[in-house]
Amino acid sequence: MVADHPGGQKEGFNLVSYDLYLWAEPNPVTAEQAGDICNRLADGDEASTTPTARHLEFAAELVTHYPRLEDLTDVDDSPWNMSPDATDRRVILCMALSRAAEAGARILELADRYSLVCYDPSTRQVHHPAQTTPEGALRLEASDGSRIFSPTTEQIAQQVRRISRANWHAQLEREESIYVQIGLGRRAGAPEDRYSLEYRDGSAEQHYRAFIDNLDEAVVAFHGFVSNDAAWKAAHSWTQI
Repeated sequence: MVADHPGGQKEGFNLVSYDLYLWAEPNPVTAEQAGDICNRLADGDEASTTPTARHLEFAAELVTHYPRLEDLTDVDDSPWNMSPDATDRRVILCMALSRAAEAGARILELADRYSLVCYDPSTRQVHHPAQTTPEGALRLEASDGSRIFSPTTEQIAQQVRRISRANWHAQLEREESIYVQIGLGRRAGAPEDRYSLEYRDGSAEQHYRAFIDNLDEAVVAFHGFVSNDAAWKAAHSWTQI
């Protein structure tokens, strides 16, 4: 997410600032939900987030590694365009794009430690703190960082149909090494503009792939995986990976 942020162009102009928004969230949120919260925070509306001392504690530890601008004699050594802005409801970080990768790993490490969501509005990616899947729950994840435990069939269909060049992958996992996933194009090992539908039933020898042309087929596969109906497997020609 932060450490892999691409270069400095967006919509025809140069980016000189890279912003991140962090807040405490009791449940995983989709990228759309995180984007909505971020927009409210950017407008000064903090009603959608929960007050906790963790925001201020996170910021206090972060500035021990990267001090506030007002505490420096040489601001050229700082990653900040603006000193970290923290309240008991959120943290806003504004960095120089050229220094984002450097500070990013530390920010995500602390976000995990203080159990804060970290949202990147420029790429619409959300990083959730490290979290164990509840016992017996399915976990639905996408390449934009979205994560949903025990998703409904509607949420599964919505997430699968969101697959695009920007959000190119989604996976539904029952337990470790037992999952179904969908990916678009070459990053997923598929021909350009086709989808790679894969499933794994445990061991590496039980990992299979089929190329498909539309996401409706993927929705059927994901729903079949949830209901343990193997009919979706019979609908495709599989190749062992």
